[in-house]
Amino acid sequence: MIEEINRKVVELFRSGSYAEAETLAKDALKKSEDSANVDFHQLATCLNNLAEIYRVQNRLEEAIPIWKRALTIREENQGVQHPEAAIILNNLGGAHFEQGDYKQADLLFRRALQILEKVVGPESQAVISCLNNLAAVNMTMERYPVVKTYYERALILSEKLMGPESAEVEASLSSLAEYYEQMERFTDSEPLYRRALEIAEKNFGPHHSHVAASLNNLAGALTGVGNYDEAEKLLIRAVEIMERNYGSSPITRSSLANLLEFYNGLGKTAEAVKIKKRLEAM
Repeated sequence: MIEEINRKVVELFRSGSYAEAETLAKDALKKSEDSANVDFHQLATCLNNLAEIYRVQNRLEEAIPIWKRALTIREENQGVQHPEAAIILNNLGGAHFEQGDYKQADLLFRRALQILEKVVGPESQAVISCLNNLAAVNMTMERYPVVKTYYERALILSEKLMGPESAEVEASLSSLAEYYEQMERFTDSEPLYRRALEIAEKNFGPHHSHVAASLNNLAGALTGVGNYDEAEKLLIRAVEIMERNYGSSPITRSSLANLLEFYNGLGKTAEAVKIKKRLEAM
């Protein structure tokens, strides 16, 4: 019965129905706690589900102690080197990262990675998640050499495990490209963004908002290398995709704002005025 409730919790969570998911998650947790023979695995799962619901709503102060309780249950019943404990460590690290506690997040991510590499092996999707998280938190702390190492490992693993045209590879390519862009190494970021765009177009079609995001990313790198003509075309295409999908929505306005910033940066006053008028008319 509790397993069925948890499955429904996950469905509601994935659909964005967080209030309903929270109510059911609390019900599952209470039933698990009140059971005559408490199933520790089931209890930890209930706790993890509830914590994740809180996290996605930015209720980190509520999520963290619940994850800590779930971690204690896992470690006491399965050992400190168990993969399930590593998953919670990774989740807990994410919560601390979002709180701005980067050193603690880095510590938790590294603990999770060490467990997974030792117990599951160095090649798994869970390892990819830890590598990406470690790269992100170390980027924030400006530990740039290790950032590149983590992102490159994540990309290699993604290609091997999920295939060269998977969504995971696209994400890894974009992350590594963003790193190079932050370092102002635009000639290195451009080919990675191009490949990410090709994968996005193949997986989602030419008119998807995800493709528009890739277009904006590539346009930024092209601007950095001075290829303004192609960058302009990509930015205009991104705006057209957003207008087609969302009309005069805030997300479309954001895409137009990118184009406006581009024109202002190049001193193209006439073009900038036209975009500004379009924004004001929305």
